[in-house]
Amino acid sequence: MSERAIEFVETWVTEKIEEEGYPEEGEASPAKAWASECLAAANAEGIPFSEINDAFDDLIAFIDGQIEEARDRDEDEDDEDEDFDDEDEQDDDDEQDS
Repeated sequence: MSERAIEFVETWVTEKIEEEGYPEEGEASPAKAWASECLAAANAEGIPFSEINDAFDDLIAFIDGQIEEARDRDEDEDDEDEDFDDEDEQDDDDEQDS
């Protein structure tokens, strides 16, 4: 398995998600189009399709998984922010009651 292929794809997908964002749950996934772009970018960097294919059984599924993980991370962060805001409001209420 090619470490450079894995590193390239993981970095490329992470950067793509940061640049483009990801679709809302239920919207069409860009994974198929992104896989084609990723393969072209890898080839331009001297990493052939065969090397990517050896490292990833299903590149589209990998990209879909990364998109889902990014969505889940952002939802978790939003939940934590809401919890923090709720605590701040409670602290403000406590101070006013004093």
